[in-house]
Amino acid sequence: MMTFLRVILVLFLVQNTVAQSISGKVVDEKSKPIEAVNVYFDGTTIGTLTDKNGNFTLNFGAKLNSILVISCLGYNSEYITNFKPNEFLNIKLNMSVNVLREVVVQRDGFPREQKMEVFKKQFLGTTKHGKSTVIENEEDIYFAYDANTKVLEAFADNPLRIINNSLGYKINYQLVKFDCKLYPWTTKPKAVRNCYYAGLTRFESISNLAKIKKKRNAVYDGSRLHFFRSVAANNWKNDGFRLFIKSWEVNPAAFFAVKDTLDFKKITVTTNKYQPAIVKILAEFDLFRKGDQSKIIFETDTFFVDKLGNNSHSDKIYFSGSMSEQKVGDMLPMDYGIN
Repeated sequence: MMTFLRVILVLFLVQNTVAQSISGKVVDEKSKPIEAVNVYFDGTTIGTLTDKNGNFTLNFGAKLNSILVISCLGYNSEYITNFKPNEFLNIKLNMSVNVLREVVVQRDGFPREQKMEVFKKQFLGTTKHGKSTVIENEEDIYFAYDANTKVLEAFADNPLRIINNSLGYKINYQLVKFDCKLYPWTTKPKAVRNCYYAGLTRFESISNLAKIKKKRNAVYDGSRLHFFRSVAANNWKNDGFRLFIKSWEVNPAAFFAVKDTLDFKKITVTTNKYQPAIVKILAEFDLFRKGDQSKIIFETDTFFVDKLGNNSHSDKIYFSGSMSEQKVGDMLPMDYGIN
């Protein structure tokens, strides 16, 4: 699981260039073509399906060194990180082996209904968009809870089919990790201390109504995606982000050094000298924008941001406040607003 997770967290590298395409053919173990295979770039709306001959062509407007996902129900997914634009890929999918999971009934005082409640709140979110977002195949989700460590984990063998009518997206979400640490002193294990999830996503727009586009713009405005794009572009002032330390506004340039490379920005975070020595925490800041307040905690002094705004070290950068409320129900494709 962890090896796969490291692949998932590979930084998406993007370089603006002329329109590109990639083509290929997907076959099974007997070299027979497979129809209706999902082929997509993780976290984006850039995807397609194979035809009856197993062939596909995927056009995109920039050179992507992102994860190319090849996924089909009943087969083990394939992930390609190194490919050349305009090349032809021959891909073979192996049938997945269904292993019957042993169901162990534990008297942990934590019934499935409550576990699902915690999962949906932490995964979909509790905003108006999060509450209206639906997982069509909840039955594919199963849980493991350690009553000693107070850790709740969630798994799904099949991709989650998520419908977000509020923002006009259908999301195919391949859950890789869901790890939720709960507070130990509550009588009912529902109070969340911190939570982390990761996965592969394909977005499909199901509405282009003007009111839907307005909602998407409102969600993007001040979002984490907006923030990381702003950091990478060193555009704090124009984007309206203000950085504070203990109620004192500070110059972001004094704490966030941006170094240009060919395909991404390397961000170095200076340790906040006013930050008390706390285990793991290297820096902590308050972030304000248009009346919304968030707190950002860094357990890393370096991270990378690509030109889409995708950031590395997401498991070592924590948000609380306004930005922490944005879960999958408020998630936009990484290529949102990028021509």
